[in-house]
Amino acid sequence: MHRPFRHLAILISLSCFALSIMAEEDIVGGDFELTSHLNEPYSLADSRGTVVLLFFGFTHCPDVCPNTLSTVQTVLSQLGDRSADVQTLLVSVDPQRDTPEILEKYLKYFGNDFIGLTGTIEEIDKVIQQYRGFYLYDGNTKGGSYTVDHTSNLYIINTEGIVTNIIPYGLPPQAITENIEKLLPKSAG
Repeated sequence: MHRPFRHLAILISLSCFALSIMAEEDIVGGDFELTSHLNEPYSLADSRGTVVLLFFGFTHCPDVCPNTLSTVQTVLSQLGDRSADVQTLLVSVDPQRDTPEILEKYLKYFGNDFIGLTGTIEEIDKVIQQYRGFYLYDGNTKGGSYTVDHTSNLYIINTEGIVTNIIPYGLPPQAITENIEKLLPKSAG
C-alpha cells in the first residue's frame, strides 16, 4: 500500500475506534434491579411494553420531587386513557429514610400507579451511574437532619427500555406529554 494511503487507512481506523468508544460511553440508561415500595424486587425490564418516566428523588425533598410528581400527574391527565401505557418510577437517593413503607405512603399522594424504588447505597449508585445522574448529602446524615442535592431530570424510556429523552426540570407538562405521545402505540380510531 502506498504510504499516504496507509496513513489515511490508519487514521480512518482510529477514528472509527474512537467513535465506537465514545458511543459506548455516551449510552445513558439500562436495566437495573431495586426493591419496590411493595418490598419486592423490581427491574426496569418489568416495565417493558410501557413508556417509563423515571426520576431520582427522595420523600423529604422540599420542592423538586413534589413538583415533578405533580407535573407527572398533569401529564398523565393530559394523556387520558393512554396513561395506562405509562409507568412512573421514583428511584430514592435517600435509602436511609426512604424505606419501602415510607415510599408507599408518600407516593399515594400522587398516584396509585407510581412505583417507588430503593436499595442499598451500592445498588443506587450503580443506577445513578447508568443514568449519568448525581446525588450529594448536605447536612448531618447521622442525625437525620439533612437534604439531598440530586439530578432533577425526568428520563423518558421507550417500550423497549431505551432512554429516548432526558427532560430538564421545569419543562411544561404539555411538552412532556408531546414527547410521550410519540412513543405510545397509535390509537385505533
